[in-house]
Amino acid sequence: MSILKKCLLLTIALCSCFALWSKPAYAFITLNDQFVAEEACEALQSIRKGTNPGNIQLTPQETYPVVGKNRDDASHYLLRIEGAEPLQRWVRVQCGQLLGAAAPPKLIPFNQDYLLAASWQPSFCETRPSKTECRSQTAERFDATNLVLHGLWPQPRSNVYCNVSQDIINLDKDRRWSELPPIDLSEATRQELGIKMPGLASDLHLHEWYKHGTCYSDSPEEYYQESIALLDQVNDSLVRELFASNIGNFLSSDEIRDQFDQSFGDGAGSKVQVKCKRDIDEERNNMVVELFINLEGNIELDTPIESLLEEGKVVSAGCPRGEIDPAGFN
Repeated sequence: MSILKKCLLLTIALCSCFALWSKPAYAFITLNDQFVAEEACEALQSIRKGTNPGNIQLTPQETYPVVGKNRDDASHYLLRIEGAEPLQRWVRVQCGQLLGAAAPPKLIPFNQDYLLAASWQPSFCETRPSKTECRSQTAERFDATNLVLHGLWPQPRSNVYCNVSQDIINLDKDRRWSELPPIDLSEATRQELGIKMPGLASDLHLHEWYKHGTCYSDSPEEYYQESIALLDQVNDSLVRELFASNIGNFLSSDEIRDQFDQSFGDGAGSKVQVKCKRDIDEERNNMVVELFINLEGNIELDTPIESLLEEGKVVSAGCPRGEIDPAGFN
């Protein structure tokens, strides 16, 4: 073989090697896990292009199935998000954390940080009209003019499923709430919960107990009595009056937070984040769906919420403006 030909072959080989070395390493890795969202991050169809059809965002506290990650030292997880089109979306790893599909139940050290999630049920029902509690809602029912209980969540957000078996965790994550073991509640508490947590009709109380309540107390009765006591204080204040007097109108997050200041002391409103959603069937303005109320301290049946708000975490205002939806489907 001539020297010229050998040089030519060597040059081709070196060029091929450099071409391989210069290519970025993409290695999709399949995962079987659950992702707990901590921020309302964008859910992308394409990481490189940054596309997000439907402007889909994660909902903090929600758990999503994980399909995989983009590489070993992942920058993004691929999640399955119900209602998105396409269904599978990429999110940054910093937006939450993996629970670990095969992780054993865990005990989280005790702390006194809590998030009280109080829902405006008519708006929620516009987004979930097929729910049992939504199909039966009327303008005369408690939840048409009062905030209702979604849950009381020990913080941080990873503080979930304490001393709960993997079988129960799997049922809960699959939203098979009707198959969760029943919990021991007095008849009085169960009846009150049926009014102030309409989602009980869909077994929301079981989901909330196993996911969050088990990290709050060893007694479902205590957990729900104290959750209701906190909710009652909000509904007995000017905050409920603000909502009830503006049904069909719009409120800003500033107005809502100002009313917390008037009801529970200066600075209380800075601990409240307003959550909004759009009607799934209509192009319409945002509706106020929920308040995230940040609390800190030891909670007893007679604990004034003012003291818990005073120590609570300061948060962003959230949704700037939303409609206070009336009961019924519009």
